[in-house]
Amino acid sequence: MKKFIALLSAATLFASMTVSAAPSPSAAAVVAPSASNAYAEEGFANAADGQMAAARGMSAGEYYNNVILSAPGVQNAMPVGQGGKIMINGVATNMTASLAKVDKATAEGAKAQANALGGTLLNVVKVSFPGVNYHTATINFYLKGLANGAKVAVKQLVNGVWVDVEVVEVRADHVVLNLNGAGAIAFVQLP
Repeated sequence: MKKFIALLSAATLFASMTVSAAPSPSAAAVVAPSASNAYAEEGFANAADGQMAAARGMSAGEYYNNVILSAPGVQNAMPVGQGGKIMINGVATNMTASLAKVDKATAEGAKAQANALGGTLLNVVKVSFPGVNYHTATINFYLKGLANGAKVAVKQLVNGVWVDVEVVEVRADHVVLNLNGAGAIAFVQLP
């Protein structure tokens, strides 16, 4: 038995030396491009996160920080984020709304709403609350760079019509809203 183990060990060593003596393939040949590698290059931890972000039109930074940096055709869009602590039907929770980018047609509609109000479109985002049953959600949105005391109106696209949203509070970098449903929300700074 000892001779068999010794012979097996010697054969294994010989085979490994033969393999290691062969020229090694390039790193590009070993790590062929794949979806998971492409997502990793874009900053995603894994392909599943990359695919979920792609479905929402978001980059890795936007996805992991729950922030929308831009909207199609919106000049100088203000970053909009949401970090949780949503009040559902008047009760504080640790829930977070999910943000997503809107399509070009929705962004154009938001720009038209801002123009009709005589204001400037700060940004337009799609908001959803997966798995939440509610009548009113009070949500604090982070708008980086919003001045304290700014006048802000908010419109939401509901069944193809832009409707007013109740603005609870506006302070430096924050707009607090009462929402009755998910959908696209346009933040408009008024003169």
